[in-house]
Amino acid sequence: MRKAFAIVAVMAALAGCNTTSSKGISETPAPPLEIKSAARAVAVCARHAPDWAAAEAEFLKRGFAETRNLRLVAAGERNGSVFLQDNSSGVLVQLGSARGEGACLVGLPSLTPDQSYRLALPWVKQYDLATNAERGQGLSSRAVQAWGRMDSDQAIYVAAYKTWDALEAPGAAVRLLIAAR
Repeated sequence: MRKAFAIVAVMAALAGCNTTSSKGISETPAPPLEIKSAARAVAVCARHAPDWAAAEAEFLKRGFAETRNLRLVAAGERNGSVFLQDNSSGVLVQLGSARGEGACLVGLPSLTPDQSYRLALPWVKQYDLATNAERGQGLSSRAVQAWGRMDSDQAIYVAAYKTWDALEAPGAAVRLLIAAR
């Protein structure tokens, strides 16, 4: 159990940016076309996880570019992650891995908590995850819902967040975290 807690702590640091935001929670839903772009980003991470280098290569092929936001570039350099942005939709992706542990965060301005919840569900289904409540775990006040599973060789966590401070405007994010055990 302590090892699982340590893995979560390491991945929280790896994620770079806190998922809370002083800019607040979006009350205006993201438009359907932007949601589709975010869903495609979730699918890229699902397809390549935990090979984040392959995910990054696919994002770059799809027109994403490394962010020029100096705050995010500095955060990525501190924790070994990269922030990729699709300038046409506003989707922001953070990929990072270290020592067999890695994460993919997909965020979008105007993404509401309910939209974030729905955006996380493909990962939940793909990995057959149980909610934190079903696993006897609590839920962070920053999360709409969180899911997880511990296997003999890895721990898998998914969270749907209410907000993400990497975004320049109110919005939310989802996170897929895979850690070797």
